[in-house]
Amino acid sequence: MPIRISTILLWCALLSASSGSNISEQLKDFKVFKSVLLSKEGTIDLHVSKNTMEKALSFAEKNLGQPLSILEQYKIYALTLSVIQCGHTQIHPNREVFREWLKARNALPIDYYLIGKKLIVNKTLNQDEVELKQEYPDRKPRKSVPAGAEILRLDHLTIPQMMREMGLFMSSDENGDDFKYFQAKQLFEFYRNLALPFNKDSVHVEFAFKGDTNELYLLTGRAPVHTINTRLRKSSELYEEHSQNMGEFKIVQGSGYFRFYSFKVSSGKKYEAFLKHSFEQLKKRKVKRLIVDLRGNTGGAMQYSIMRYFVGEGIYLGRYVIEKPKQGIESGHLKKIQADYLRHKRGTRIQKRKIRRAKFDDGRVETEAVDPSLVYTGALVVITDEGTFSSAGILACQLKTLCGAKIVGRAAGGSFYGGNAGTLALELPNSKLTVYVNPNTFYAHLPPPADPFVIKRPDVELNRIILDPKKQDDYYFKAAKNAFK
Repeated sequence: MPIRISTILLWCALLSASSGSNISEQLKDFKVFKSVLLSKEGTIDLHVSKNTMEKALSFAEKNLGQPLSILEQYKIYALTLSVIQCGHTQIHPNREVFREWLKARNALPIDYYLIGKKLIVNKTLNQDEVELKQEYPDRKPRKSVPAGAEILRLDHLTIPQMMREMGLFMSSDENGDDFKYFQAKQLFEFYRNLALPFNKDSVHVEFAFKGDTNELYLLTGRAPVHTINTRLRKSSELYEEHSQNMGEFKIVQGSGYFRFYSFKVSSGKKYEAFLKHSFEQLKKRKVKRLIVDLRGNTGGAMQYSIMRYFVGEGIYLGRYVIEKPKQGIESGHLKKIQADYLRHKRGTRIQKRKIRRAKFDDGRVETEAVDPSLVYTGALVVITDEGTFSSAGILACQLKTLCGAKIVGRAAGGSFYGGNAGTLALELPNSKLTVYVNPNTFYAHLPPPADPFVIKRPDVELNRIILDPKKQDDYYFKAAKNAFK
């Protein structure tokens, strides 16, 4: 299933004071959390031992046995879930968490976000400029960091140094760093404040702009909320748009080009027709070079269907198992009137029927029948980045290892070997924090290695900063075409 992007708008976080909590409520929340996690998380020891998870849960219970703010509770759950090392299994900040963060007024007067692993300064809206001046009328005007600049250090720490601490509060497959960068992309300042709150009034900032390296000190205080909020809204709208796009195909300059922003709706009859038509065009035009662009694709439906157009019929692709099927009685705190839960119910019925008919074979998946004349045998390039995750990561793995594809871009954020999926939402009864658990487990066709990250290293690595999306797309397409040479 696709990973969820936080869409909570920060203006909500300024409306009122947050309510307190008590130990009894915290422990009731933890009891629900532990029960659902153990009963619905597919393979909780897929990447770590059960003993490690038991220690993590004991740590959480001990710390939740003292009065904590909502932000502190969030941190405990985030730390606990990150131990599982499954990027889908995570907790999202809600309005109360954001409210407490912003009330601390521990931010810089600039907005920034990640492009890949580079921290870029956003243009501050006039509304924030005016409100910041009104809130701090006695402050003398200071130079600021220009929009488009790359921040090299904050408070004398590099971005990788900061991400090592921030990453403790983020979930990722096999505890890899890449997907954590993707998660922090739009909420870098939030995670920075969780892990490394400023403890001084003036913070050193080192940045690069137009070829020069500069440094200055900025005063801490209110965050530029309107600027952040506008950026989050645009990101959310683009995410929703991409989630409804099952895929695009075109032939450009003699090369075939698939663009898959998401696999959320990439299944069913309409999708099958799209695939068949695309590979018919490749055959008709005698195309011998094909690019599959998976940047920012956090998954959705497993892409076993498209693989038959690359490897033919009867090829082993891996396994997919609902390890924690729907039970007759389940927690009332799971959100059941949602598409994901309904899919879980349907998937459980299908798996049980296959088991009764002796057709399940432990979830083994092989490619289905396909017109042999449509099987593509030309050169292949796959574009990945930190957001290539879950089913998109597995597809990149299959195209690389079964079809000899080159990888261009940056290392995929998701595992090439396996993970938990099938995201179900759990709302904790008192704190109202939402936790996502995953009852299904998918496995690639490869055995797990000692180092799961080597296979994801790109043949051609791209780290250039390009702010304009159209120019960015052109840059990646050109680099992919050059990789055929």
